[in-house]
Amino acid sequence: LCEPPRDLLQFCSSRENEMWHPEVLVVLLVACFVSATAGSQVISVTQFQTSSCADRQAPGMICSSCNTVAVCLKIGTQWETVWVESCNPDEGLYCNEFEGGCSSSVGACNPGGGGNFECNTPGVFPDPHNCRLYHMCFLNGNNPVSISMDCGAGAFSPTTGDCSLLANDTICLSQQYNCSFVGQMAAWPGNSNIYYICAAETTNGNRVLRPRLYRCPANQMFQDGQCVLRDWANMPPGSIVPYECQRPGLFADPTHCRYYYSCNMDLSAERLQCPDGTYFDSSILTCVLGVC
Repeated sequence: LCEPPRDLLQFCSSRENEMWHPEVLVVLLVACFVSATAGSQVISVTQFQTSSCADRQAPGMICSSCNTVAVCLKIGTQWETVWVESCNPDEGLYCNEFEGGCSSSVGACNPGGGGNFECNTPGVFPDPHNCRLYHMCFLNGNNPVSISMDCGAGAFSPTTGDCSLLANDTICLSQQYNCSFVGQMAAWPGNSNIYYICAAETTNGNRVLRPRLYRCPANQMFQDGQCVLRDWANMPPGSIVPYECQRPGLFADPTHCRYYYSCNMDLSAERLQCPDGTYFDSSILTCVLGVC
């Protein structure tokens, strides 16, 4: 068993009577993991990827593995995974959900990435190739640690930082980045705090361009090749107003009952949205059924 950092223990003991939201539990587990591996040179990538229709529970194509294309079919009350195509990696073919089958295009599986995500800065990031996945990046000393999470039947929203989108959302139907040349960079669609830089990689003799994702500091956005402070005074109506964290945890958004803020150990805030038909209950720190 790992021993969490002392400041984490103090934080936990001060809130021992509160119910923990799953996202906070993930942060605590990661903090425990990082503490246990402090001083090591391990770069950990823990994957929780959906590879069966029983887990996904939604119709459509799925990569049951990087070499196998399948479709999800509900028969009675059971979700069945039906194999439809086998991809040959020796021919440079891998399962690609964007293209609906075996493909030589860059994707979560090609070339041989297996869905691994490269952490460059701490934070939560969308997966560049799979709309159902997102990645939580932390630093273990000087080493990046990535925890990969799966939205299952839903899709990850870079805007709200949760699995609030449907699997047929436009982000699942079209590539969200453009890598035409090395060094090309742009803000990530839906969240200008996130940006990507296109880098060349060589795998199995093939040169490919892949996006590497980064985050600007809190309350900054990526614009014209640099991170700049947001001009909140000139933001359009309905824009997210910055929240100043006083301590780690979850806090209600005073402007809207369906939103709340997640403050991490660095006191950086992320605005999140409860699913449709629910609202954030500050007394138990979670989304509950009902309207407000």
